[in-house]
Amino acid sequence: MTPRKELFTKIQEALKNGVQELELVDLQRKQFANPEKNYPSYWTSALIDIKAIRWESMVENKQEGECTVDVTLYCKDGWLDQHDGTADTNGGLTEIDLIDAMVESLQFLKGDYFKPLELSNESSEDVDSEIMSYTLSFTTLIYRRVNPRYSNRTITINP
Repeated sequence: MTPRKELFTKIQEALKNGVQELELVDLQRKQFANPEKNYPSYWTSALIDIKAIRWESMVENKQEGECTVDVTLYCKDGWLDQHDGTADTNGGLTEIDLIDAMVESLQFLKGDYFKPLELSNESSEDVDSEIMSYTLSFTTLIYRRVNPRYSNRTITINP
């Protein structure tokens, strides 16, 4: 398994097991960016986006990289209903509970190829008036082994 794949599968597993309210936990493929509003049938979704990794070489054919992972929560019944009156029995604050549960599931999650995730940023962005989104950004150090550039060989000298 590659480090990037392990990072995705561990995050997906932690969210599926830790936040049962999520209907879809998947890789970010711009599912909610369609201008015709042909959104997925799952309205409470967490989409995982692993950003580019900045690799640095280490000794013994290893590399260390700094990685940012964005996990975006999408909800149909979002922030707007909190102000306009909502059917949510929690006073329209269910999304905040979801965000907190996601952070609790992912904060300090670690794997074989990456160090514990640390929450580094949060941001809110409305896709449109029907869907709200909230992005949690986590940073981690990630490791991999690369093929050796040189191989050991014995050299014989003929006199």
